[in-house]
Amino acid sequence: MTDSTATEASTPSAPPSNTAATPFSFRPRDQAHHETSLRALSVQSGQQCKRILIKWSRDPVTLAQSLLYPALMVLMFRLVLGESISERTGVSSSYGMVPMVALVGAMAGASVSGIGLRRELAGGMLHKFWTMPVHRSSALLGRLCAEVVRILVTTVLIFVVGTFIGFRIETGIPGLLGMLGVAVLFGISFSIMVTAITLLTNKSTITEWIAITTNLLMFFNSGFVPVDAYPTWLQPIVEYQPLSCAVDAIRGLAVNGEIARPMFLTCAWSVGILAVFLRPAVIGYRKASRK
Repeated sequence: MTDSTATEASTPSAPPSNTAATPFSFRPRDQAHHETSLRALSVQSGQQCKRILIKWSRDPVTLAQSLLYPALMVLMFRLVLGESISERTGVSSSYGMVPMVALVGAMAGASVSGIGLRRELAGGMLHKFWTMPVHRSSALLGRLCAEVVRILVTTVLIFVVGTFIGFRIETGIPGLLGMLGVAVLFGISFSIMVTAITLLTNKSTITEWIAITTNLLMFFNSGFVPVDAYPTWLQPIVEYQPLSCAVDAIRGLAVNGEIARPMFLTCAWSVGILAVFLRPAVIGYRKASRK
């Protein structure tokens, strides 16, 4: 054996490169950057939204609370109170009842969603998402996106049912879009409040108490009966409570009536609720996920 041959045999060969085999591998720093990117947030939030919507669609209680219950409520109020209110005001009662039921449906659905959130918390689902290599905000943002879809579907369904009892949108497509915007803004602010309370409290019955409060608000607002039908001392409370403001805004958009004042009050209430409960909802979600 020659010296050159012995040298080649004794020299260890270089290890094969894996660069071509794993072209999409990330270093830890690159992977962390990928998990916090806007693209990851948008894609993963969409996946979370789809997961929650599929879960709701397979839950009969959620479907009944979000869709069947509000639709039946419209017909029930029309049968029980419709004619008497119309005779008193000279205007079809549907223009107050339909917006009221749409908003109450948004609130009731948020309460049911809060119960589902507490179940995921108790089952460890939130902690599982927190430890996975996904954007930390995607689960909460995806839930809010699912809430928007639920509110839109519920509101459109109630408007369709309302057409059978005389409800009409006299302002066309712009009016419809404005009404849907009011419902989404009002419903999302309420959902944020429910989410914050659910995550920051240990009482399992808190969402049930929120549902009871929602039902009480339903009987003390300007959509149920005119404000002047309530006792004098109660009229300011009924007129300026958030549900009444949103009902008046939707009614004004439907019939091209007064819009500026109720819209301003609705935005003020919704923005105020978001300002108070958005940060606690984020903090509560972070704390709950780490447990």
